[in-house]
Amino acid sequence: MKPSTETSFQIDVVADRCGVVCKYILIVFNIIFTVLGFASLVFGLWLNFQDNARDMFNVNNVNKARIDSNIFYIVVYILVILGSVMVALGIFGEHAACNDNKIALQVFCVFLFLLAVAAIAVGALAYTSKDTVGKKFGELYSDVYKLYEKNKDETVAATLKFVHDLLQCCGSAGVQLTELVKKTCPKADDAPRHATCQESIESFIEKRAPLVTGAFVGTGALLITQVICAALFSSKIHRD
Repeated sequence: MKPSTETSFQIDVVADRCGVVCKYILIVFNIIFTVLGFASLVFGLWLNFQDNARDMFNVNNVNKARIDSNIFYIVVYILVILGSVMVALGIFGEHAACNDNKIALQVFCVFLFLLAVAAIAVGALAYTSKDTVGKKFGELYSDVYKLYEKNKDETVAATLKFVHDLLQCCGSAGVQLTELVKKTCPKADDAPRHATCQESIESFIEKRAPLVTGAFVGTGALLITQVICAALFSSKIHRD
């Protein structure tokens, strides 16, 4: 055997082994991807049909003026659409990997690459719009605060307590702190001295914006890695 032929043969053997490893990586990845997508889909549908969750975005202020927020519907649509896409793509990728289907793998690569680009774009958008995002989450906290005063639900109380303990804040700006809400503050006796949570939330999001962006970019990089893996496995199928 000539040296060049032997070298080419060794390269093909290594590429084939990489292709086999990539096949099992893709199978595991698609299982996890599908489970996460299903969880997102179920949670979005649960929110949509849960009356208590709807109340969180449809409460009355002290002047009995109705607060009608579109945040609820935006969150539900994102969870349901993203979950549906992830489930469909995960099942399709699993079919392609398990059946050594070259065409299906190539289609899977295209959709996975588009999803990776979208993840990176969302991360960049979240960083550039961190002020707007902070204000929206501040408004969301205000709605949760009013909901708790309205129905005294223990689940909502636990949500408020989690936010208060995490950010060491308590209360909504421009709203008198009631004895009911004081129970959810980090230290009930020191409640009046805590910063309002809208300010704390905006500050928290501004400080954590690079971390959030990094998470989205990292997700995009992981998806691109899977695209490369699928391409290597597709090449192995072609050689076989």
